[in-house]
Amino acid sequence: MKARIMDRPEDFKKLGIRPNEVELWEESRRMPEGTPNANEVWYFDANFKDESKVIVAFRPIDVRAAISGGQSEAKDGPNSNIMITPPDGRELGDFHFFKEGITATSGGCNLKYGKDYAKGDFKSYDVYFEPTNGIGAELHYEALVEPFRQGTGIVAFGENDEIIHTDLSVPKNRVTGRIFYDGAWHEISGVGYHDHQWMNTNPMAIYHHWLWGRMYTDEFTVYIYDFVASKQYGYKRLPMFGLMNKEGRIIFKTDGNMQIETRLQYNEVMKRDFPKTSCYTFENADGSKAVFEVTWEQEIEKRNTYEASGEKGKAHFDVIGIAPVYMRYFAKGGVTFTDVNGDTTRSSGDMIYEYSYMGKPDPNAGV
Repeated sequence: MKARIMDRPEDFKKLGIRPNEVELWEESRRMPEGTPNANEVWYFDANFKDESKVIVAFRPIDVRAAISGGQSEAKDGPNSNIMITPPDGRELGDFHFFKEGITATSGGCNLKYGKDYAKGDFKSYDVYFEPTNGIGAELHYEALVEPFRQGTGIVAFGENDEIIHTDLSVPKNRVTGRIFYDGAWHEISGVGYHDHQWMNTNPMAIYHHWLWGRMYTDEFTVYIYDFVASKQYGYKRLPMFGLMNKEGRIIFKTDGNMQIETRLQYNEVMKRDFPKTSCYTFENADGSKAVFEVTWEQEIEKRNTYEASGEKGKAHFDVIGIAPVYMRYFAKGGVTFTDVNGDTTRSSGDMIYEYSYMGKPDPNAGV
């Protein structure tokens, strides 16, 4: 079956998207209520100078139904969630569920669910999560780079592109504000990320694995989403990769021509191999080239979703042929960029990235 990133001239024309400009309407709601199997999320995260971290996300559709797959018409059920990691490493989380809310269909990101909200326009965002249960946030995002979209932002599956999964991001932002935990507000400042995703399927059904992350260096902001489709789609690699310079302008975007080399290391808990080192070479038809290398140094999160699901859950996963696990790493990386004139710049930095591995191990899957 077919799998591709929608980036042909006819795709842009059909969807009304400009190839070289991200417009404000693209940040508004993209999946209307009632779309079968739909889900949509506006996601914000940040790392702060005091070593605390935050994640806040908003969805117009009830995530519980989206996860279970039992909501064929995807009726609205607005919800938001937060995860705070204080400097001591604890993980504090909360979910809010609402009967109704505002999710704008034009004019950018404009979400209001109860007292929780997110509002922005690719240049800045204001995000608020009411500390109803002792955890909250009031954050201001100031974009330091242009919004990034690979092609139309849509990865399509099926003979008629009928199944979609997407990503539209602002990979680097200055973040200020405060977060609430342990009974008090804490002033913070740092760097953060935002993306907007919409889909009409469960990603577990279409991907074997992916690597997702961004790296900030003295010269570049590096964005990567290395999707690998599931076996029914021939383990096709569907990369989203871009470089932004110090001024925040996009200076490189892959045209899909890439090679990858990995050095694998076996993980005893997950019972499978993961890349210890990954080296990506993106070489475009215009002669520009980016070589991105990353080696993880610390495992900071690991979840064996398959084993934790119990016998009933494992039996369900077995029927659909998957065994999902998840890793998050602290890593060191670097990028070597050669522009169309042959000028080369090398820069390195730290990186936090995730490796979501849904499919069962297969030597043909390109792990």
